[in-house]
Amino acid sequence: MPDPGDEFWDEFDTHEMIMEATVWVLAEGGYSGLTLRKIAERAGKNRGLVHYYFDSKDDLLQSLLDHIFDGMQRLMGLDETDEPLERLWTALRFFAYGPGGVDENGRHYYLAILQLKALAPHDAEIRQRLTRNYRYTVDLIQATIEEGIERDTFHSVDPEATATFFVAAIDGARSTDLTLDTTTVRETTMDGIEHVVSELLVASADSGGC
Repeated sequence: MPDPGDEFWDEFDTHEMIMEATVWVLAEGGYSGLTLRKIAERAGKNRGLVHYYFDSKDDLLQSLLDHIFDGMQRLMGLDETDEPLERLWTALRFFAYGPGGVDENGRHYYLAILQLKALAPHDAEIRQRLTRNYRYTVDLIQATIEEGIERDTFHSVDPEATATFFVAAIDGARSTDLTLDTTTVRETTMDGIEHVVSELLVASADSGGC
């Protein structure tokens, strides 16, 4: 995990630095341990600067979900010139493991998101932003499947239902690995998804899977 002054922080402007620090504090200590003081300490800034950017913790958390959403779009690494099957696997792996596969930097983002999801039933603003992020994920997978069907790469399936299934399976598996004493549920789930893709979705013998 990055300490104040580490090179990790150099790539961010002040606002982004506060956002990244919030992610780390949430991932390490949960919502109950989240304070503006801890965020300032992690970012190597004074607390007054955090207050300058954010009026309250609620304001900060809403901005955090926007930051995570923007980062997800930026870091996914989709190449529009790739074939639909390759783009499908790029997106599914990202949703399962985060940027660059299984590493601490991806893991801490998903731990922070879990903390925010726990607040969503009682916080309309957080719920709205999480719903937006979820819809983006499903819509992206759905559009990729639709393109694959149009190109005869995929069999004719219900794109929305298939995308919803993939996202729900990965989300549940990821949450299980992050919250329980398990480490292989995502891997097992991705193996199952690969079987579904190769047997039911792909219109050729090559699944191009994990």
